[in-house]
Amino acid sequence: MHISEAYEHEPILPYQPEDACPTNSCNKTASQCVEVSAPVRLTPTAVVGNINVACQGAPEVACVTNDGGSSVTVTVTQKVCASIPVRFGVEKEEDEDPKIACADGECVRCGD
Repeated sequence: MHISEAYEHEPILPYQPEDACPTNSCNKTASQCVEVSAPVRLTPTAVVGNINVACQGAPEVACVTNDGGSSVTVTVTQKVCASIPVRFGVEKEEDEDPKIACADGECVRCGD
């Protein structure tokens, strides 16, 4: 079997002659995958504004007499609508320098 017969489905590319490279040199490109990380610390913020309160309807009153009849407990219950404005946010701190390390494996489409 000839080499060309083993690769009949793919044409063999012609050999690039030596004169295609400059004399005493050869240009190549190498690729290396790296992993870069930039740690960012996020801290939540919440600022509570002025609270507005509005009564809803009439209060309910419950009265309970103690066993000996010497006192009563009056409980007044009122529905109240409390509007609480809160401004939420996030603050960031870049407290660490970015890091870089060699990655395992090969890059996919590196250099595009």
